Amino acid sequence: MIAILGGGVAGAALAWALTGRGRRDVVVFDLLPIGSGSTTKAFGGFRTQQGSPINVMLSLASRPFFAARADQVGFRDVGYLYVACGEQATQELRRRAEFQGSQGLPIEHPDPATMVPFCVVDGVQATNYCRLDGTYLPARILECLVHEATSAGAEFRYGAEARPADLDAADAVAVCAGMWSRKVGEELGVKLGVTPLERGIFTVGPFDWLPPDVPVTLDADTGYHFRERDSYLLVTGPGDPYDWAHHREWLSRFTPRAATDRPAGHWTGFYEMTFDHHPLVGETERPGVWASCGFSGHGVMHSPAVADCLAAMMLGQSPPIDISALSPLRTEALVDTTQL
Repeated sequence: MIAILGGGVAGAALAWALTGRGRRDVVVFDLLPIGSGSTTKAFGGFRTQQGSPINVMLSLASRPFFAARADQVGFRDVGYLYVACGEQATQELRRRAEFQGSQGLPIEHPDPATMVPFCVVDGVQATNYCRLDGTYLPARILECLVHEATSAGAEFRYGAEARPADLDAADAVAVCAGMWSRKVGEELGVKLGVTPLERGIFTVGPFDWLPPDVPVTLDADTGYHFRERDSYLLVTGPGDPYDWAHHREWLSRFTPRAATDRPAGHWTGFYEMTFDHHPLVGETERPGVWASCGFSGHGVMHSPAVADCLAAMMLGQSPPIDISALSPLRTEALVDTTQL
């Protein structure tokens, strides 16, 4: 048996990948009901515009999963549009475009007035856009992974804790517990440096002027960004995740028509952060105990590719992508300036 601890997107994806590679004795344990963790609270953005080769590769390798199930998971290739006004952000976008183009991404530099005509773009000095990027519905990703893994023979035990007898009987154990991975790791005698970071998302609308194909739009100068969902804008950014005021202040400058006095809705979720904002994926210091956690906001987006690589490694096979750099045992920081 292979025991997976955590039934969010990382655990469900690993069960999906293991069964896809022929294992039928995969059991996923999760103390909470399905969808109770951070997965279903995600922003729901998919981007290939990453800042390191491994992250670009993981996005490109994961994309076929989303595209093949577009109707099921609500995947729409509306693209990501980065805009910059200040000199520092403008130079950063140019640097990113050069790198991302070298990785094979079709980076474009459109006039923002044609893509987000409802925004104030008079001062925009640079734009980066990639049509491979898009949006999805996080809850449906989880449901899809659980359904496909269950159909292939995996067992999901939500609301159940793995007993010592379960762990003793397992050939391998994988810690996929999201923000709880540090604690779960300690119980197994391994160190997983994962720290929760609370993030907030506000919704405003509905707006009849908001087109459904609007790209995910990011202000590279400030870090605020939004996406469309069902005629609403989902807005998030830096700072206090509960404070609408600073989100509204940004909207009042960038998208005045959406700067409502009060948001229509609000929720928070937790990023599972690591020391370098990259996940911990691979075998831990204890043989037979593996990890897939600490995704720092990329968990849903990269779950299919990461899970398939990890499943191959756990089964003694060659992974389609060399993800050894993500080892939980690494001590040197990986760098990607697009993180967060």
